[in-house]
Amino acid sequence: MGNTECSTGIEYLDGLLGGLRIGDNVVWETDAGAHVELFLEKFEHHSLEAGHSLIYVSFNRSPNTISEGLSALPNPENITLLDCFTSGKGGNDPTFTKFYESKSRRAINAIRVDNPMNVSEFTEILNDLEGEKGEGARYVFDSMTGMQALWGGESRTYRFFTFACPRLYDLNTVAYWVLEKEAHSSNFKANLSHVTQVVLEVSHTSGQFLVRVTKAENRHSPNMLKPHKFEVLGNEIVFHEVAEKEVLDLGGRLKALRLKRGSTQNQLAEKIGVTASYISQLERNLISPSIGSLLMILGELQVDPGHFFSSGKAAPQKFIQPDDQRRPIALPGVREEIAKCRLLVHTTDDRRMQPMLVTIEPNGVLSSHPFSHKGDEFILILKGEMELDMENETYVLREGNSIYLDSGIPDAWRNTSGKPVQAVWVLSPPGV
Repeated sequence: MGNTECSTGIEYLDGLLGGLRIGDNVVWETDAGAHVELFLEKFEHHSLEAGHSLIYVSFNRSPNTISEGLSALPNPENITLLDCFTSGKGGNDPTFTKFYESKSRRAINAIRVDNPMNVSEFTEILNDLEGEKGEGARYVFDSMTGMQALWGGESRTYRFFTFACPRLYDLNTVAYWVLEKEAHSSNFKANLSHVTQVVLEVSHTSGQFLVRVTKAENRHSPNMLKPHKFEVLGNEIVFHEVAEKEVLDLGGRLKALRLKRGSTQNQLAEKIGVTASYISQLERNLISPSIGSLLMILGELQVDPGHFFSSGKAAPQKFIQPDDQRRPIALPGVREEIAKCRLLVHTTDDRRMQPMLVTIEPNGVLSSHPFSHKGDEFILILKGEMELDMENETYVLREGNSIYLDSGIPDAWRNTSGKPVQAVWVLSPPGV
């Protein structure tokens, strides 16, 4: 089962991965505007042309929009759209529900999930569909980020993934899963990487598009873990080799930081749970770390990830910071009208703590933990009252209360007072 090769629909990417294999669950971590939809389309086109059934599970786009694209693919009669958008993010708006009254839906089979917020109900419908289509079908889940928003946090999304991933593997399928990189914590992404077979990153920085394979279980090609540049010409993806000067000397910088801390390869390896050989290969740029492993290494070396990837020199330190000079920090997936965050120091470069002032507006809800951070956290409530959910319990934090988090990650934070909640929030080591 797991050794039979199939295709992404892109010859260059097949070579880079060492081939897709039956049973693969493929997680795509993508930046906004990085054209991940074209990678999905190539996979869908190839799968349908080869005679496979395609199940497209949508949390993020309207059925009319998806139907237009899917109907243009080969053998559209073999496509099933599992629509979790209309009654989910779409709020049963007539703009979306009228799709089910129109002729346009006839090109593909569309199933509307009436209550996609109910994870059990959605899972039951998906299981029935898996049983109907049998082995060999192909799956596309268009937004794990949409799942997380609908289901109220990362824990439910991760539990569903840990159930669905091995089930799909056993059904001899290939499944694509898409998530927005900045909308999820590093812990969540590291846990996904542990369960799945393949992870790819698609990035868009400074007008340049890059794809990098961060995991491909039980296979290897010489250039797999390096970034690969591509451009989009019409509906085609064209890859180009990345010049050496464009590739970050990741290993050299990590080695310099390790030596600065006075740590040996053996000591660092033992602390983060890898072998000394892994550290050695990493420092010689023979392999590339996953995002989770890199964050663990930087945490152990007490280095701010933002400072690590910055090419400029740090600004001179200042002792006093006026309140009108506090730098805003974006909270992934949180709108500013719900919560704001300001840094309470000029910089966290080479510092061991990151103090911030977080303001959560009245009735504001953070449906997941606001910081993708591996380390300790301290929170002191200055004003207002809020609740947090953690490990199936609800706790109330009142004005003057404080909390220390060293391992548990709350599932949600809620402002239950009629006024803004203000809290001093400290991360150690810095993590945003």
